[in-house]
Amino acid sequence: MLLRTRVTLIVTLTYTLLVAGLTFAGLKSEELADERYASATLNGQQIFWDKLVENTVQRLDAATPILLANQGMIEATGRKSPSQIREAMAASVGDLARRTAVAHYEIVGLDGELLYSSKGSLLDAPLVDSGTIRLIAETRKPRTGIMQNSDKRFIVVLTLPLALADGSVVGVATMVSDLKPPIAEFKASTGADVYLVDRSGHMTDGTEAGLWQVFDGKLSVRKSRLETWRDGNLFYSVVVFPLGDGQGRVIGALVSVRDSTETQARQYQIRMISIGAVAGFLVLVLAVFSLYLRRSFDPLDQAITVLNALSRGDTSVTLDVQNDNDEIGRIASTVGVFRENAIKLDLLEERRERQRRRQELFIRLQMLKLSEMLEQDAREAVLEDLKQIEALSSREVGADGTPDGGKGELEVLAVAFQTMSSRIREQHEHLEKLITERTRDVEILREALRTRDQLALLRQELDFARELQLSSLPQVFPPFPDRQEFQIHASMVPAKEVGGDFYDFFLIDHHHLGFVIGDASGKGVPAAMFIAITRSLVKAVAPLSSSPGECMAFVNTMLSRDNPQTLFATCFYAVLDTRTGEVAFCNAGHPPPLIRRADSTVEAIRDVSGVALGVMEDLEYETGSFTLQPGDVVHIYTDGVTEAQDASDTLYEESRLIHELSDIVDTRPEAVIAAVLKTVDEFVGTAPQFDDITMLTLRFDQPSSDSDLVNEPQRRLMLTGFQGGESESGASQGGIAAPAAIEPPPAAAPPPAPAVLKGVIRPPLPKPQRTRVEPDILAVTITNDVSELENLAEQVDAFVEKHGLPEKLAFNLNVCLDELITNIISYGYDDDGAHDIGVKFSYDGVEFVTEIEDDAREYDPFTEAPEPDLELEVDDRPIGGLGVFLVKEFMDATDYRHEAGHNWTTLRKTIGEQES
Repeated sequence: MLLRTRVTLIVTLTYTLLVAGLTFAGLKSEELADERYASATLNGQQIFWDKLVENTVQRLDAATPILLANQGMIEATGRKSPSQIREAMAASVGDLARRTAVAHYEIVGLDGELLYSSKGSLLDAPLVDSGTIRLIAETRKPRTGIMQNSDKRFIVVLTLPLALADGSVVGVATMVSDLKPPIAEFKASTGADVYLVDRSGHMTDGTEAGLWQVFDGKLSVRKSRLETWRDGNLFYSVVVFPLGDGQGRVIGALVSVRDSTETQARQYQIRMISIGAVAGFLVLVLAVFSLYLRRSFDPLDQAITVLNALSRGDTSVTLDVQNDNDEIGRIASTVGVFRENAIKLDLLEERRERQRRRQELFIRLQMLKLSEMLEQDAREAVLEDLKQIEALSSREVGADGTPDGGKGELEVLAVAFQTMSSRIREQHEHLEKLITERTRDVEILREALRTRDQLALLRQELDFARELQLSSLPQVFPPFPDRQEFQIHASMVPAKEVGGDFYDFFLIDHHHLGFVIGDASGKGVPAAMFIAITRSLVKAVAPLSSSPGECMAFVNTMLSRDNPQTLFATCFYAVLDTRTGEVAFCNAGHPPPLIRRADSTVEAIRDVSGVALGVMEDLEYETGSFTLQPGDVVHIYTDGVTEAQDASDTLYEESRLIHELSDIVDTRPEAVIAAVLKTVDEFVGTAPQFDDITMLTLRFDQPSSDSDLVNEPQRRLMLTGFQGGESESGASQGGIAAPAAIEPPPAAAPPPAPAVLKGVIRPPLPKPQRTRVEPDILAVTITNDVSELENLAEQVDAFVEKHGLPEKLAFNLNVCLDELITNIISYGYDDDGAHDIGVKFSYDGVEFVTEIEDDAREYDPFTEAPEPDLELEVDDRPIGGLGVFLVKEFMDATDYRHEAGHNWTTLRKTIGEQES
């Protein structure tokens, strides 16, 4: 970039910054003036509106003697007799009707019941809530304010106490005035259109409904402000200030709108003229300054031209400087002197060049003699170096035809030796690199061999694990060739070397066949080990349980107690009674079994389903049942069948499986499984298998031929702590004979050990008796900071654990405290100061009581919070009320009271037998 260009840019930037600073100062001054104007406008309109509302209240107050003088009405109010109040008000109705300011009035008892309304209907809710009624009764002072009626219109309300002759307050009277007269007077005085809007920004009353369409729902009513609103080519000056209900709550806003299009247009025109003037002046200054710099820098341009020619070896370019008084002229004169010295230097260089060539010739001859004594490869390399040295030392012709000086004799010699040393160094480095690469290749080869051996060993171990897993499952079919009542077959295709599915079947006794299928979370070796444990537990516990549900409950508890990897497994376990075809089953989160009836219809049993095994301890599992007729087929499977995917990620799905089962002709179990596997393979195609595919099929052929024989019931062990439910006939749900009842132990007997497998039959345990004791009290004080809730939760957990109460109580109580205290902190305080919130816990062995004390704004969450509509979808449900709803659901009793400026919220939870 030229120097004069840089100078021009600097001057331009400086001038631009100066103009920008002045413009910014002007804008800030204008903004400050606008703020002062806005403040004055807001204050003036606010004061004027307050005066209008005050005049309306005064007109309502002028009508109060009419009501207060009606002692008959006041006495009827004390008796809560609407008919007597109506008769007593007959004398005052005419006087009140002549008061044009009174649009509506009503009489309300101290309990909040509407006793009289000038509208005639007593079914509407009173305008004043029960809290305001109590406050007026206590203070004996009337209250005024602006509020919204049932039609969402703003009204001015004056509420005064009604007292008997003895001074006791028996109710309140509310007089209402419409805000249309103040709005009309406000518009007449300010010349602007006036609107009353609710908290959502929607108009409830105004002077020009058509104009309001521009602002409907777009204005915030929370803050007073004056702003300019643009609608196309029109500009409006909008003043907004909130309307309060007299208790510090914003219920809407007063909005005044004035057309300011003409004013804005003039301001825009003035601004454009100012900007144009400044821009024109800036262009003029830059043009004059640029012309001056061009004339001043002309000698410097000539000097640069001469220097460029000298750099190319051209000394023919001359310099003509007429004025050498300034710095640029003196620089040009110095360049002229430099040109003359360059001409002299050229002559000296010619003489030195002739001497250098003679010396170079001598060096070349000596190196040629040296190369004759070397081997062929080395000789060729030296000759190549000589050619390069000659190229460096030779004279080259420049672009303008003048000879370019070569390198000096010492430089040529240095280049020769540098070339030779570089060649030797390159050969040495190449040899070292070659050795290093060969060494590294050998190490890589050795590491690859070790990795190959490890992979081969791991492959052998995985193959062994696969064979071991498959061999642990029943593989011999038919498994019970001497049984004619049923046929059973199973198959598992692992997705990896070892699978996460399992199946099994076994005879519990002569008439009961147990069969089970399961699917563990995850794949590979961890899932295989987990399902091996699950299968072993099911098979071990099944003969000891009275029902499949009891068996699943015990297995779930055993898996959950020691499950550091948080694995879980879905499982379906059933017991077939071969005498009747009845199947008792328990489903722990597994896909529903499918029953293909003899008439080719397929049923999916979905009525019983529980949580997967290993998720949580001490869960109860339901036992269901269905009956098989001869020829019916039960098909159970894992989700690897229905969730098989083709190349386009489409699922096989249960509906396709049901359709395939209904179309199968050969109902032998092995044929059914083979047909389903074939359809799954055809559906998947070339897509990879992502999950294990496991199926078990049972066909019931006929009842047991010896069902009419009397068999001795086998003596069965019971699972202590997992008593199975019995039917009226004394048989368990699974159809297995249950042990006879035994008399319970004496009351003084010690409690039994935790649920374990025992080889004895134990009777039901007696229920513990709860008695009240001296209550244990814990008091905690926190500040109004949500971060304190974590410390409070730790205190709750410790107190619940101290008394041996269930973790569910601590969880529910922490949810309730989090909801209530968060609401207190977020909405209860009008300042940012620190406030103490006290929480006290008390437990007497029967009831757990929690009490919260705070000095926040009075608010009863149990009556004033909105009731959530649980029938709506989550996205359609309005915000609010759900937290308090949960508090009521979790606790047995809730209470709220306000005393001495403090709120007291009480939560009560009775500890039942199940919690104890």
